[in-house]
Amino acid sequence: MTTEEDTVDRRWVLGTIGIGAAAGLAGCLGDDGDDIEGAGDDEDEDEEDNEDTGDELTLSEPAAFPENEDDGVCAVCSMIAAEYPNWNAQVVHEDGHREYMCSKGCLTAYYFAPDKFTSGDADEEIAGVWATCFQSGDLIDATEAYFVYEQERERQDFPMPMGSPLAFTNREEAVSYVEEYDELSEDEHVITLEDIDREVAEFYREPRFEEMSD
Repeated sequence: MTTEEDTVDRRWVLGTIGIGAAAGLAGCLGDDGDDIEGAGDDEDEDEEDNEDTGDELTLSEPAAFPENEDDGVCAVCSMIAAEYPNWNAQVVHEDGHREYMCSKGCLTAYYFAPDKFTSGDADEEIAGVWATCFQSGDLIDATEAYFVYEQERERQDFPMPMGSPLAFTNREEAVSYVEEYDELSEDEHVITLEDIDREVAEFYREPRFEEMSD
């Protein structure tokens, strides 16, 4: 073999090795890139799953009050419920449909006659009710709470002039409030959600019942 032929053969061998090495390196990078990209997709999917799980509330949990006019209006008076955090309430039905109220006064009307005010299926039973506690301002389970049937509309800064009952976490707190005023009594003015009847509902929201019947 001549010197020229030997040089050509060496160049060919080196070139082949170089191409093979480049191809191998590209293959490694490609595999790593695919793995990284795949891992990112999985992470994104996991994050989405976590977000979905976080947003899925059970019928035993209250939801955040929407602050827009599309979803957050009071089911009874159409005011934005989120604007009255010290007074608002909410209800969820068995099918997951939720309604928001600006105050417990509107809650009494809704709870007594949900078929008149719900935007969902009126045949779906109420599964959960929450109301803001008069003392803490926190949402509490209204099915276990005690209410003061407050009839003096000037006594508190109610969201609506027709007033609202006051919600307490236990009977003792409700009785303590009642005892501050001579015109209130435990027997007549400390009630539960199940005590809400037409008299109570219409005391707080009679105009809304009249509007619904027109």
